[in-house]
Amino acid sequence: MKKLTLVLALLAAFSFGATAQDFTPYPYIQLQGGAAYDFGDADFAKLLSPAAQIAVGYQFVDCWSLRFAVNGWQGKHTSWKTESLYGYKFIQPNLDLILDWSAGFFGWRADRPVSVYTLFGVGSAIGLENKKAAELASSGEFFEHLWQPVKPFWNLRSGLGTDIRLTDRVALNLEFDAQYYPDSFNSRENRHTGSSPDYHFVVLGGLKINLGWRPKKAKPVAAPTPYQPQKAEPKKEEPRKEYQPAQPAEQPIYQGADVDIFFDLNKAVIRDDQINTLNRLVSFLRNTPDAKVKLDGYADKQTGNAEINQELSEQRVIAVRQYLVSRGIDQARISTAAHGDKVQPFTGEKNRAVTCRIR
Repeated sequence: MKKLTLVLALLAAFSFGATAQDFTPYPYIQLQGGAAYDFGDADFAKLLSPAAQIAVGYQFVDCWSLRFAVNGWQGKHTSWKTESLYGYKFIQPNLDLILDWSAGFFGWRADRPVSVYTLFGVGSAIGLENKKAAELASSGEFFEHLWQPVKPFWNLRSGLGTDIRLTDRVALNLEFDAQYYPDSFNSRENRHTGSSPDYHFVVLGGLKINLGWRPKKAKPVAAPTPYQPQKAEPKKEEPRKEYQPAQPAEQPIYQGADVDIFFDLNKAVIRDDQINTLNRLVSFLRNTPDAKVKLDGYADKQTGNAEINQELSEQRVIAVRQYLVSRGIDQARISTAAHGDKVQPFTGEKNRAVTCRIR
């Protein structure tokens, strides 16, 4: 008992201590089909039977989930005297505790291609039909634990599984379970071991469908207002303004210079405080018709993941390019490149930028 308590305490510390900050609990369902094998005295192929499972689960932290599953279909065994094959049908509701070892050891990742887990479950197997065994008993076969027509049994199980990511919401699921029942489950005692648990091994394959969580996507960039030249108006004398503290020096713009346009976290919308810099760049390009500009987009590696950051850097480049084009700059003079978070040209949070390289 002390060893079991120690193991459970270590598993709890291992999983809850590693919970990812960007993880959000979510429900899921599993649809699986496969084959089952009942451990017995006959040839392996004779004791194979179909199996199926449907489950509803809840991933409440990055490593642990709780699942309610209903499985079963058919089991097979052979009689003592004539070794006649008989089948019995059952349905089995189980409550499973599932530990995701991939998230526990390496941290939670939304885009992990393969995850490995173990499960521990308790439940009840409900025998639904045992006609063949009853027929054999009526013809002289001996069954120590013959049951009919319906009988409940306790059940324990453990297993190993893997999820192979197909999309953000769907994974291919493969699972192997070892299930334990009282000796009366197959209506007879085991020939070599006497009274002992009956063993039922199941291999399942199917789909795991995420019903809640999905990765955060950057919001689409709003199209900028098309450029419209404004008529010059006579200057009006403005009232004298109060003293304002000196602002940092603006970046000089010249052929060969780099001009940086910065963005807010997880956004690709041009900030108000960057408009002045962009307008100065537009003015320079209008006055220097042989100059060209290359736009290099970046994203902060400290947030999101590689896929999201690549898309975010592309949208930031598009936003700057559309602004320049809407102000009358020929698109042929603009080239673009989006680097996601593979390149980090600045320190800290300044990696949320588009660098305009004037050539």
